[in-house]
Amino acid sequence: MDLSFSEEFLQVIETSREEALRTGWHNICPDHIMLAILRLHSPVVDAALQGAGVDPSLFKESIDEAIFINEQIPWSERDSINLSDSTRSMLQHASLEAVRCHESNLSPLHFLLAVCRIAGCYSHDFLSTRGVGLRPLVEGAGIDWSLYGLAPRDKSEAAAPDPQALAAAIEQRIREGYTTDNPIVS
Repeated sequence: MDLSFSEEFLQVIETSREEALRTGWHNICPDHIMLAILRLHSPVVDAALQGAGVDPSLFKESIDEAIFINEQIPWSERDSINLSDSTRSMLQHASLEAVRCHESNLSPLHFLLAVCRIAGCYSHDFLSTRGVGLRPLVEGAGIDWSLYGLAPRDKSEAAAPDPQALAAAIEQRIREGYTTDNPIVS
């Protein structure tokens, strides 16, 4: 299965750097990516959250309050802001969520599903303390729960991408400037 970034997710990655600068962090953590998703108002993510009973604005405010440091980083240091190890791991999990959704483009929804599944960030804590699980998010996004999973729908989906290869490809894509011309992993 070829897996590529959706154009929407590439915008999220770029905006996450701005969120890291704005909140005073020298690296991009999973919460910065979630802030970028919420800031850009991904329609599918908003629908998934609302379907699960979560107000996207309240979610954004809560993350912002949890991670904001009073000292912003100057724009001139933008190129020194890189992904944290936890973000790399979360992106690997997001790629597996794309496979579970039987989609070839990694999107903001897949990142949200990974955040719901994997502990270690304020975004996950916010969702879990409100009892928001994976199924309400999947169904809120309009995905049939009975079709969600790793079982391939057809032979072209049989081989899931290697998570380590995905991590390396994601890092390379970020250094190259977020182009969508080539698949992440073939």
